[in-house]
Amino acid sequence: MFAESKLIGSQVYSEAIEYWHTYLWHHRHPKTRLLHRLGSWISLLGILLSLAGYGWYLFPAGILIGYGFAFAGHYLVEKNRPLTLNQPIRAGICNWVMFFYEMFFDVEAKLKELKHQKLDTRKMSSI
Repeated sequence: MFAESKLIGSQVYSEAIEYWHTYLWHHRHPKTRLLHRLGSWISLLGILLSLAGYGWYLFPAGILIGYGFAFAGHYLVEKNRPLTLNQPIRAGICNWVMFFYEMFFDVEAKLKELKHQKLDTRKMSSI
């Protein structure tokens, strides 16, 4: 029983890492990541202002404007379809992982590493 749960946990971890790599590869252009960062900061600002009492509408407005920046990065820069449209929860988690990853790690080095791996490009839908 324990070995079976360990195997399932290992599979979940493996799938999460594979999705993260696909997500990061889907955001390989620096301008796309810049637009995502701006969108994330705007979302955070809207949420914080809303919680500070400046109006409940700033919460959804911040998120919508943030998504607008992110989607612009995909449609105008990267020329691909946002992964959020297929798996919104996973993509949302990966967005925040990427947000913090860019602050503390070298995204370009990770992308160079991924370039040498065999990724399943069928998962990286285009427009």
